[in-house]
Amino acid sequence: MNQQQTQKLYVGNLNFDSNEDQVRELFGTYGQVEEVKIVMDRFSGRSRGFAFVRMNSADSAGKAKEALNGQPFQGKALVIDWARTEQRDRPMGERRERPAGEFRPRREGGFGGNAAGGERGERRDFRGGGGNRSERGGDHGGGFYNR
Repeated sequence: MNQQQTQKLYVGNLNFDSNEDQVRELFGTYGQVEEVKIVMDRFSGRSRGFAFVRMNSADSAGKAKEALNGQPFQGKALVIDWARTEQRDRPMGERRERPAGEFRPRREGGFGGNAAGGERGERRDFRGGGGNRSERGGDHGGGFYNR
Protein backbone atom coordinates (compact mmCIF):
# COMPACT_ATOMS: atom_id res chain seq x y z
CA MET A 1 0.00 0.00 0.00
CA ASN A 2 1.38 3.40 -0.83
CA GLN A 3 1.25 6.35 1.54
CA GLN A 4 -1.76 7.92 -0.18
CA GLN A 5 -3.87 4.78 0.25
CA THR A 6 -3.06 4.25 3.93
CA GLN A 7 -4.24 7.78 4.72
CA LYS A 8 -7.73 7.22 3.29
CA LEU A 9 -10.54 5.73 5.36
CA TYR A 10 -13.97 4.41 4.47
CA VAL A 11 -16.70 5.64 6.84
CA GLY A 12 -19.82 3.49 6.66
CA ASN A 13 -23.21 3.54 8.40
CA LEU A 14 -23.13 7.32 8.35
CA ASN A 15 -26.27 9.20 9.29
CA PHE A 16 -27.95 10.47 6.11
CA ASP A 17 -28.17 13.98 7.59
CA SER A 18 -24.43 14.22 8.37
CA ASN A 19 -22.47 16.88 6.50
CA GLU A 20 -18.78 17.20 5.62
CA ASP A 21 -18.06 19.74 8.37
CA GLN A 22 -19.44 17.42 11.07
CA VAL A 23 -17.38 14.48 9.79
CA ARG A 24 -14.29 16.69 9.50
CA GLU A 25 -14.72 17.82 13.11
CA LEU A 26 -15.14 14.23 14.35
CA PHE A 27 -11.97 13.00 12.61
CA GLY A 28 -10.05 16.22 13.35
CA THR A 29 -9.53 15.14 16.96
CA TYR A 30 -7.14 12.42 15.69
CA GLY A 31 -5.10 14.53 13.27
CA GLN A 32 -5.36 16.91 10.34
CA VAL A 33 -8.11 16.02 7.88
CA GLU A 34 -7.07 16.56 4.26
CA GLU A 35 -10.37 15.72 2.56
CA VAL A 36 -13.91 14.57 3.40
CA LYS A 37 -16.15 13.24 0.64
CA ILE A 38 -19.68 12.16 1.47
CA VAL A 39 -20.97 10.02 -1.37
CA MET A 40 -24.25 11.35 -2.71
CA ASP A 41 -26.97 9.67 -4.74
CA ARG A 42 -26.95 11.25 -8.17
CA PHE A 43 -30.71 11.06 -8.63
CA SER A 44 -32.07 12.17 -5.26
CA GLY A 45 -29.12 14.33 -4.20
CA ARG A 46 -29.18 12.76 -0.72
CA SER A 47 -26.32 11.06 1.10
CA ARG A 48 -25.87 7.34 0.43
CA GLY A 49 -24.78 6.80 4.03
CA PHE A 50 -21.02 6.51 3.58
CA ALA A 51 -18.02 8.75 3.08
CA PHE A 52 -14.27 8.79 2.54
CA VAL A 53 -11.90 10.68 4.80
CA ARG A 54 -8.26 11.31 3.93
CA MET A 55 -6.00 12.20 6.83
CA ASN A 56 -2.61 13.95 6.58
CA SER A 57 -0.68 10.87 7.79
CA ALA A 58 -1.11 7.12 7.99
CA ASP A 59 -0.53 7.33 11.75
CA SER A 60 -3.43 9.71 12.33
CA ALA A 61 -5.65 7.62 10.01
CA GLY A 62 -4.81 4.51 12.04
CA LYS A 63 -5.61 6.27 15.30
CA ALA A 64 -8.94 7.52 13.96
CA LYS A 65 -9.82 4.04 12.65
CA GLU A 66 -9.07 2.37 15.97
CA ALA A 67 -10.89 4.98 18.03
CA LEU A 68 -14.02 5.52 15.92
CA ASN A 69 -14.85 2.05 14.52
CA GLY A 70 -18.11 0.96 16.15
CA GLN A 71 -18.58 4.26 18.00
CA PRO A 72 -21.95 6.04 17.85
CA PHE A 73 -22.16 9.21 15.77
CA GLN A 74 -25.48 10.99 15.32
CA GLY A 75 -27.41 7.92 16.44
CA LYS A 76 -25.61 5.28 14.34
CA ALA A 77 -22.58 3.08 15.05
CA LEU A 78 -19.86 3.98 12.54
CA VAL A 79 -18.03 1.38 10.45
CA ILE A 80 -14.48 2.56 9.76
CA ASP A 81 -12.10 0.65 7.49
CA TRP A 82 -9.23 1.33 5.13
CA ALA A 83 -10.50 2.60 1.79
CA ARG A 84 -9.92 0.33 -1.19
CA THR A 85 -8.32 1.67 -4.34
CA GLU A 86 -10.69 3.64 -6.51
CA GLN A 87 -11.64 2.46 -9.97
CA ARG A 88 -10.85 5.46 -12.09
CA ASP A 89 -11.56 3.65 -15.38
CA ARG A 90 -15.22 4.62 -15.58
CA PRO A 91 -18.08 5.62 -13.32
CA MET A 92 -20.44 2.86 -12.25
CA GLY A 93 -23.13 2.24 -14.84
CA GLU A 94 -21.26 3.83 -17.73
CA ARG A 95 -20.84 1.57 -20.73
CA ARG A 96 -17.36 0.98 -22.00
CA GLU A 97 -16.51 1.36 -25.64
CA ARG A 98 -15.42 -1.84 -27.31
CA PRO A 99 -12.01 -1.78 -28.95
CA ALA A 100 -12.02 -1.55 -32.74
CA GLY A 101 -12.52 -4.93 -34.31
CA GLU A 102 -14.21 -6.51 -31.28
CA PHE A 103 -17.61 -7.77 -32.33
CA ARG A 104 -20.10 -9.91 -30.49
CA PRO A 105 -22.99 -11.22 -32.57
CA ARG A 106 -26.36 -11.57 -30.86
CA ARG A 107 -27.40 -15.04 -29.88
CA GLU A 108 -30.36 -16.61 -31.57
CA GLY A 109 -33.24 -18.09 -29.59
CA GLY A 110 -32.69 -16.65 -26.12
CA PHE A 111 -30.60 -18.41 -23.53
CA GLY A 112 -27.60 -20.35 -24.84
CA GLY A 113 -28.27 -21.08 -28.49
CA ASN A 114 -31.17 -21.81 -30.78
CA ALA A 115 -34.19 -23.97 -29.97
CA ALA A 116 -32.54 -27.18 -31.15
CA GLY A 117 -29.40 -26.67 -29.10
CA GLY A 118 -27.25 -24.97 -31.74
CA GLU A 119 -23.49 -24.87 -31.52
CA ARG A 120 -23.44 -25.12 -27.73
CA GLY A 121 -24.65 -28.69 -27.65
CA GLU A 122 -27.86 -30.33 -26.64
CA ARG A 123 -30.44 -28.30 -24.71
CA ARG A 124 -31.14 -29.67 -21.25
CA ASP A 125 -34.64 -30.06 -19.88
CA PHE A 126 -34.59 -29.65 -16.10
CA ARG A 127 -38.05 -31.14 -15.62
CA GLY A 128 -36.76 -34.61 -16.36
CA GLY A 129 -37.39 -36.65 -19.46
CA GLY A 130 -35.72 -36.45 -22.84
CA GLY A 131 -32.72 -34.41 -23.81
CA ASN A 132 -34.16 -32.66 -26.86
CA ARG A 133 -37.52 -31.48 -28.11
CA SER A 134 -38.03 -34.18 -30.71
CA GLU A 135 -38.15 -36.84 -27.97
CA ARG A 136 -40.98 -34.97 -26.23
CA GLY A 137 -43.27 -34.71 -29.21
CA GLY A 138 -41.82 -32.05 -31.45
CA ASP A 139 -40.81 -28.45 -31.37
CA HIS A 140 -43.61 -25.96 -30.73
CA GLY A 141 -41.52 -22.80 -31.14
CA GLY A 142 -38.58 -21.29 -29.36
CA GLY A 143 -40.46 -19.08 -26.89
CA PHE A 144 -40.11 -19.12 -23.13
CA TYR A 145 -43.61 -20.45 -22.43
CA ASN A 146 -43.31 -23.31 -24.91
CA ARG A 147 -40.58 -25.23 -23.09
